[in-house]
Amino acid sequence: MTGCVTGSSVDLLRRLDAAVEALVPVVGEFLVRLGRGPLETGREDAVQTLGIALPFPDGIGQGRLTVRIFRYRTGVRVDLAIAHNRVIALGSGRPTDRACFLNDYVASVTLGPDDVALPEKFVTQVETGVRAALTAVEDHNRRHPQPWSRIRVAAV
Repeated sequence: MTGCVTGSSVDLLRRLDAAVEALVPVVGEFLVRLGRGPLETGREDAVQTLGIALPFPDGIGQGRLTVRIFRYRTGVRVDLAIAHNRVIALGSGRPTDRACFLNDYVASVTLGPDDVALPEKFVTQVETGVRAALTAVEDHNRRHPQPWSRIRVAAV
């Protein structure tokens, strides 16, 4: 059994590059809805990168929502991640060297070469996941009000 792709590989690469370019404004609008501040874009080889500030509701630390859009095999891949400078803090408030994993979030989707929109299921999943990641520490502390179960965070 063999797999065939109609047209040459050069044609496929052109289609994938066009799909990446078409997805950049769509993903950019999506990020603007989720974050705050100006949208930053860049290109590194064949990878489009987008980023926007993502403030935490408690005001501690800084977050950033980043997306990479690139050719992946015979499709286009969109990788999204929250990067932040929040760490677990001691009872005194002094930061430790342990990252606050509760605020981490990653998501990916692979699209076909002719797709020029993000799937609605992916959009909903990301919106829910980002909101949950931003409030994860507060949600944990609300569910566990005992002093020994509370989590404190600090920025580094």
